Amino acid sequence: MKIETRQKIAQERFKECLETLLKKGKDYSSSEDCLSNFKRNAERLGLTKYQVWLVYFMKHVDSICNAVKSNPDNPQVESEPLEGRITDIINYALILEALITEDRPEIEKG
Repeated sequence: MKIETRQKIAQERFKECLETLLKKGKDYSSSEDCLSNFKRNAERLGLTKYQVWLVYFMKHVDSICNAVKSNPDNPQVESEPLEGRITDIINYALILEALITEDRPEIEKG
């Protein structure tokens, strides 16, 4: 694959990530706090917001692992295209950064 092709894939994926982050974020959190679902569920379950984050993140990792294990030559996910799981994993990495940033207000960016 050429570098230009990889760059195009990345640009398209990051665009999809931003759109998905906005759409799904509205479904799960409040308008005042985009991380509220992690905090609510942490409180309900007696966990930290980071532990809740890890459970959500690992769901997507498990899906990709199972897809690769089931079909190592052409991994596929039954419920949605694999690209959707890739988008989710990227977004969960960004959400982790937001959780960390929130706990370090001196570095909050905006």
